[in-house]
Amino acid sequence: MAVGTYKRMFHRWEILRGWIPAIAFAAIGVSIELLYLNYMISRGLADESYDLSIGIVKIPLSISLFVSLAAAIVLLVLWMTVFENTAYVMAGPDRRVRRILYPLRMIRAAALVLTPFTIVLFVPYIVVSSWFVNWIISLTTSVPSLQQSAVNFYVWSTGVGGTDSYVKFVASQLSAATAASVVAGLKIWRVKGTRNLMLLLRRKR
Repeated sequence: MAVGTYKRMFHRWEILRGWIPAIAFAAIGVSIELLYLNYMISRGLADESYDLSIGIVKIPLSISLFVSLAAAIVLLVLWMTVFENTAYVMAGPDRRVRRILYPLRMIRAAALVLTPFTIVLFVPYIVVSSWFVNWIISLTTSVPSLQQSAVNFYVWSTGVGGTDSYVKFVASQLSAATAASVVAGLKIWRVKGTRNLMLLLRRKR
């Protein structure tokens, strides 16, 4: 059922808007995921791979890369869904206006999906990084009342830092995808609510 829905979505997108915007967005999503994957590998993530045998050919498959690409696909689907549900709201009948609005709304939908995903994906690692912890500690010398909070933060960051790299990798991907899905869902719900209200007002007239 879900596979058929996605096929119809991609087919409709190909007919109405073409693949260039989707390819551009997919490239951005994959770039973010590869940056995050390389960062986690540099922090000790074991990038295990398995050989898939097809006849005499062996294709190495990386589980971490597969998870990253799956997250990029989720981003692409969210972006398409948000744009399709918001592009035509109050766009008007003028084709010239629509031609101007649609690219702008594509960019806005991309920012709406990518911003929470990127923040949730990277900010936890920035918060527990050594330079940030050192900055918090140096801040307490200027504001002594924050000393106990800084100690609690340091204990917490140490505990988080000791978590297995692969667990953090998967948890971050799931958390980021969930955050992007929630924001996208709220946006669609808001737009549909506005659309239904406009239809109700028209009927009353």
